[in-house]
Amino acid sequence: MINSRLAVVAEKEWRDGWRNRWLLAITLVFAIMSVGISWFGSAAFGQTGPAPLATTIASLSSLAVLVMPLIALLLGYDAFVGEQEQGTLLLLMAYPISRAALVLGKFVGQGAILGVATLVGFGSAALLLGIDSGDWSHLPAFGVFVAAAILLGLVFLAMGHLLSLLVSEKSRAAGIALFLWFFFALLYDLGLLAVLVGTEGWLDSSLLKALLIANPTDAFRLINIAQLETSGQGVLASIGQIETPVYQLFLWLGIWIAAIQGLAVLRFRAQ
Repeated sequence: MINSRLAVVAEKEWRDGWRNRWLLAITLVFAIMSVGISWFGSAAFGQTGPAPLATTIASLSSLAVLVMPLIALLLGYDAFVGEQEQGTLLLLMAYPISRAALVLGKFVGQGAILGVATLVGFGSAALLLGIDSGDWSHLPAFGVFVAAAILLGLVFLAMGHLLSLLVSEKSRAAGIALFLWFFFALLYDLGLLAVLVGTEGWLDSSLLKALLIANPTDAFRLINIAQLETSGQGVLASIGQIETPVYQLFLWLGIWIAAIQGLAVLRFRAQ
């Protein structure tokens, strides 16, 4: 019964996403950016056509680490506070559905929107490379990248939902959502870089590894660095020798999602 009610809420969020053109807009943005990066990635080397796989995924990773968190937060920040301001949240709560099912249903529905948009948008780059070269051996690497990008988006979607339950005004939620994006996508690495410079690179490697994995955006970067066996950019360029199994990084992103969603359920039940 709970699963059926959860599915009803998820379906509602899915249909609302289509109605608001979220799915189409996100998919189009991802497709244009990924195809553009894939096709013009060799321009810096004076060449035309698709860039090598490592260059393409590295470039797409740099794009995704900025775009995915922002889009996920914008998709989820008003999931509850927005409906509360419109008066529709009380109507939903009047139906025979548990608060846990309502929270998880919204997450599943909006997560499906984000997942499909990511798969189709970034998958178009993999399709382009395969058609141009006739070689589809790059699909496993692209599969890992897309799966990690989806998990990264789900982490920040869960953050957006929790934020939406913690504030009482939609405008305030939007401001905090932008700050969260700025902190995790940009400010965190700048602060870590300042620590590395301040300690002249003598920061303990295990501590540095823990600090990196603690940030979901850096965990996402590490996944792509590990599978391509290449060096990173910025802070990650200093830790090319730190080895972390990819499955552990995926597990850590999953823990982020479960923990934040659990907090969201507890918060909604306490209201």
